[in-house]
Amino acid sequence: MKKIVLKAPGELILRESDEKIKVYGGTVKVDVSACAICGSDLALLSGKRDLSREKYFGHEFSGVVTEVSDSACGFQPGMRVASELSRTCGQCWYCLNGLANYCRSMNDALDPGGFTEETLVRSEADYSFLSAVPSSVDDIIASLLEPTNCAYQIARKAQMKPGDNVVVFGVGAMGLIAGIILKSLGAGHVIAVGRRPARMEQVRKTGIFDAVVGNDAKGMDDIREICGTHGADIAIEATGTASVLTDAIGIVRYGGRVVVGSVYSSPIREFDPLPIFRKEISIAGAKGPIPARKTDGSSVVVDLVNRIQDDLRKIIRVYDYKDALKAFEDARSGEAIKAVIRFK
Repeated sequence: MKKIVLKAPGELILRESDEKIKVYGGTVKVDVSACAICGSDLALLSGKRDLSREKYFGHEFSGVVTEVSDSACGFQPGMRVASELSRTCGQCWYCLNGLANYCRSMNDALDPGGFTEETLVRSEADYSFLSAVPSSVDDIIASLLEPTNCAYQIARKAQMKPGDNVVVFGVGAMGLIAGIILKSLGAGHVIAVGRRPARMEQVRKTGIFDAVVGNDAKGMDDIREICGTHGADIAIEATGTASVLTDAIGIVRYGGRVVVGSVYSSPIREFDPLPIFRKEISIAGAKGPIPARKTDGSSVVVDLVNRIQDDLRKIIRVYDYKDALKAFEDARSGEAIKAVIRFK
């Protein structure tokens, strides 16, 4: 079995063995086709996250079900699937208070994770981390189901009205996917804001956004020229850099909304909260993934991925398993916006 192993921070190796994993109660075995690299994977690689506390490596994957346990629910061998939080218990404090995205840790869902040819995924009546994938979505696009689910939570928290102007701070995958979703939902203008010239040029070439500007005085002037002197209706903060929240608050109009969809590793220094009061700004956090289901029980986000897949494909770079270390290097350097490793 091919496997990408993170032995210690900074120590990533490729390993092949005859190891076979066995299903146990409530699990489904998935033959992994592709797995995308998430920012949280890079945080584990760099040591910013505690590797000893994680039971899995890789959680953005697609594949085919090969075996199910007797107590597994809803899947059969041969079904194409992708990782997504699709079902939660409905009874815990979090579920009862509208926070189903906190129902359980991902440590309870994946064993050993998506950076391997085979993984076990929990799928029971009260919890599942899989969704079925239609034939219209290929394995590479399907590997972005979970991050698209997280970006969908950002879009939901934005409470956007058709025609609203949106500024997205952060030209990584999460910010870009959130921008793509809001554009598909009828945003007036969607403007991407970044600091690294090379990445900004990459995003410009996709042609997805109305404008790509720098996070500086000129960029803020450009945004006001597009959105009007009062500023944008909505700002998405997706950089993971705490100080950028100040920029997001500064660019939204009176009564505007800021959605924070980032994991921060440092506090904001000398933060001035006065504009929140003066401008009556709403600030919302957005943590995915969430169990977003239609009334028939199927995934809202699968349909969304199907609709926006042409734009998603523009931000993906695909690597074969043998080039997995290069994929991580490019993801870490920013050479690849969204790196996807293909096992099959």
